[in-house]
Amino acid sequence: MGELLGPEFPKHLILAVSGGGDSMAMLYLAAPWARVMGIRLFVCTVNHNLRPEAAEEAALVAKACGELGLFHQVLDWHWDGQGNLQDAARQGRIDVIQRWRGSIEHVVMAHTLDDQAETFVMRLARGSGVDGLAGMAPKRALPMRGQFKPECQHPDGPPWSDSTEDHGWLVRPLLAVSRDDLRHYLKTLRIPFADDPSNDDTRFDRIKVRKAWADLERLGLTRERLAVTAGQMARAREVLENAALQAHQACLAKDEQYSTQFDVVYDRDLFAQQPREIQLRLLAAALRFVSGAGYPPRLSALENALERGLGGAATTLHGGYVLPQNACLFVCAEYEKVKDIRTVDGFWRHFFVGEKDVRPLGEAGAAQIRGLSRLPARVLWPAPAVWDGDRVLATPRLGPNAHWYPETGAAKPEHFLSAH
Repeated sequence: MGELLGPEFPKHLILAVSGGGDSMAMLYLAAPWARVMGIRLFVCTVNHNLRPEAAEEAALVAKACGELGLFHQVLDWHWDGQGNLQDAARQGRIDVIQRWRGSIEHVVMAHTLDDQAETFVMRLARGSGVDGLAGMAPKRALPMRGQFKPECQHPDGPPWSDSTEDHGWLVRPLLAVSRDDLRHYLKTLRIPFADDPSNDDTRFDRIKVRKAWADLERLGLTRERLAVTAGQMARAREVLENAALQAHQACLAKDEQYSTQFDVVYDRDLFAQQPREIQLRLLAAALRFVSGAGYPPRLSALENALERGLGGAATTLHGGYVLPQNACLFVCAEYEKVKDIRTVDGFWRHFFVGEKDVRPLGEAGAAQIRGLSRLPARVLWPAPAVWDGDRVLATPRLGPNAHWYPETGAAKPEHFLSAH
């Protein structure tokens, strides 16, 4: 914790505790440490509403927090039935904690050395590159959440701030500790914990990996060795991320009309001169930026989009639209994904726009400003605009003299160049 949070320790921390062995061990390790350090802990349990035992597990955490004198709250998440269940649950867990943590910057989770090794094997099986094989970082930035009204707020819960500066970190202090060591700690101190029955469900890839450890270890692929390899990959990732940041700054189109908070425009020639790995990183970061996606696109799909872009063809991917035109490589939001978004509570997407009627330009709006902009129509379509009925009043896509730029604390493209 000293390495991850010191030397200027925060006043508050969020602990995400499910009731399972790893997180209960983290809770009982963190409580006395925080007391000595003068740090106040707030504990949350996300109920995914997928198993009847979940409520009992949340009650177990609540009882432990009561005995330790810690604030605890259950946060509900409901699956909409879309996509992969485990991926959706993982992202949903982060989303509800993001909306609950208030102004507290650090969320602590109990991922272990075993989790790191399992992640490495699963990503290796999927053909991941350096970023994937680097595994989970001990500390990583949380996805930008934008501005919104706090949910599930309790008067004794995490403090809330109206600041537009949103800095959040996910902290994993147990990545070097094995699950067996944590179980020994729990049993020695007679700390209760819940066993999730899904930990034996071989429909999930992670459980398949756990069942295969005996065979893998006979080949010398121990958890410890794989975790070390993940650490080596993480060091390589850091070098590549720094190189990508420099390339991003060098390749941005210099024309002021091309620059807004909503998309990324690269000089095609400068972009094409970059090494392939850097090109992939720049394109992935740009797509995440314009779409707001929490994770980068699949590598195979990304490589295909890059080939098409360098070859002069437009393509859609990951909620974004890639268009090579006018000596530029434009990356903007996919119009179909944003066309129905309207102003809600003063916000359009994650941008504060006040009481204005803001919606994308679309084909009709782009036609109204056609003579005022040199940009391709498909780049104009997803751009926000202030409307008065059917008439466009203003849009940032007219350049720095458009007199209207939404206020925002949202991320910049370079924030997404860090894949972890």
